[in-house]
Amino acid sequence: MSESKRVYDLSLAANDFEPWQGAPRRTLVICSHPRSGSTLLGEALHFAGGLGCPLEYLHRGFRPNLAARWAAPDLDRYVAAMHRWRTDPSGVFSIKLFWQDVEEIAHERAPDRFPPPRTASPDDNDRALYLAYQELLAEILPAQTLVLLERRDVVRQAVSGLIAAQTGVWRSIPGVAENEAKSAADYDYDRILGLVSFSRDSADHWSRYFEAIGAAPYRLAYEDMVRDYVGTVGALLESLGRPAAVPPQRMRRQSDQVGEAMVLRFLRDHSARQG
Repeated sequence: MSESKRVYDLSLAANDFEPWQGAPRRTLVICSHPRSGSTLLGEALHFAGGLGCPLEYLHRGFRPNLAARWAAPDLDRYVAAMHRWRTDPSGVFSIKLFWQDVEEIAHERAPDRFPPPRTASPDDNDRALYLAYQELLAEILPAQTLVLLERRDVVRQAVSGLIAAQTGVWRSIPGVAENEAKSAADYDYDRILGLVSFSRDSADHWSRYFEAIGAAPYRLAYEDMVRDYVGTVGALLESLGRPAAVPPQRMRRQSDQVGEAMVLRFLRDHSARQG
C-alpha cells in the first residue's frame, strides 16, 4: 500500500489553502471528544465549502507532522502557520477541539497557571480557571462560533476508542487512510471503564466551561448524525449561514460484531461488579 493511502488526505499540503495574512475573520470550533463522529462532521463541513477544513490541529496526533511541514517548532509559530495555511479564502478557520487539547495547550503555554492535563476533575476547576482557559483560547482561536458534538452512548464510545487504540485504525475511508490493523482488539474491562470516565469528565468540563463563559453552543449528537446525516448536517449548515447541499459521506462506519460483543460483555461485567 502506498504511503499516501496511510495518511489522512485532508492533513496534507495539497489541502492547504492559499496563504492567509493575519488572524482569521471567523473561527469555527467543533468542541467534542474522541470517537464522537467529529471526522464525519468535519468532512461534511469541509466539502460543503466555505467553512474551512476542520482537523484536530492542536491534538498530539496531528500537530507534530503539521509543525514539521510548516517549520513551526513552538506554539506561537505553529498557531501563526495554522492560521496562514488553514484559513480558507473567505477568512474562516475551522478546528476540532477536544477538552484534553485545551488542557495540553494551556499547560504548555503557562504551566504555572494551568494544571497538567488530566489531573484536574471538573469539580477541581472553578469559574476563574475556565475563564482563564477562555482567555487563552480567544488568543489562539479568534472570533469563535462554537459547535458542541456529543455522543450519548459513552460505553460504545469507549469501546470504539479501545479498538482504535489497539488496532491503530482510527478511520475508514475507501482509498484514503487505509491502514491495516497492527493487532487484534482484545477486551479490557478496566480500560473501557477508564475511557468511559474520561469521556464523562470531558463532557462535564465542556459543560462547565460553557456555563462559566456564558456561551450557548450549537449542539448536535453523533447518534442523530448516524440516524439522519443529511438532516442533521443540513440544519447545522443553515445555522452557520452556509446553506448548501450536504456532501455525501466518504467515511465508512467502523462498528462491527467485535465491538458490539465487547459492549455487551462490558455491560454484563459492570452490572455484576456493581451488584
